[in-house]
Amino acid sequence: MIRTGYNSTYKKLAVQWLNEALCFVSSSVVADSLVLRNRQFLVAAKRWL
Repeated sequence: MIRTGYNSTYKKLAVQWLNEALCFVSSSVVADSLVLRNRQFLVAAKRWL
């Protein structure tokens, strides 16, 4: 019983950690793409000005 309980809590922690890692990766990727878009937009704006 102790082993199964430990395994279940370990699995819950692993799933929670994976979810947090995925959220962090997806948010950082979105932020990077937004920064890249803003840079490209600024470069284009400077060309027109």
